[in-house]
Amino acid sequence: MKRFQLAGLFAVLMCAPHVFAQSKPVSDAATVEQLKKFDHDWLDAEKRLDIAYCEKYFADAYVLVFPNGQTYTKKEWLGILKGPDHPTITFLNPEDIQVHLHGNIAILTDHTTLKGHDSKGNSMDGVFNVFRVVTKQDGVWKATGVVMNAIAEKK
Repeated sequence: MKRFQLAGLFAVLMCAPHVFAQSKPVSDAATVEQLKKFDHDWLDAEKRLDIAYCEKYFADAYVLVFPNGQTYTKKEWLGILKGPDHPTITFLNPEDIQVHLHGNIAILTDHTTLKGHDSKGNSMDGVFNVFRVVTKQDGVWKATGVVMNAIAEKK
């Protein structure tokens, strides 16, 4: 099952340049603001460990890919957030959110600053380029996929 979910996310990511090329700038300012708010609400819910919000607004096919390549399904990630080994996030802020809309699929890109640590006390601090896929299901936007890439520190 996990292999199919990863294949699906890979297919979406491979289509992204095509989607960007075909999608026109979103002219519906209300939809743009709704998606930007969703981005913030989603991250705030993870920071607060609001499992009920995540269960409701994460699509069943949700896939999270960390910079180190570690992947999690919805069930796996919510299991971590629910469990005693959950990360502690003290700051989580997406900036420069760009919305690319193509029908019932929205691709959000942003720069997210994260401060916190894992359950063993290892720092998770960093700034990331983040690619989020959101799909509209039964009239509701749901988080479907996330790929995080660390931004290298300038020397």
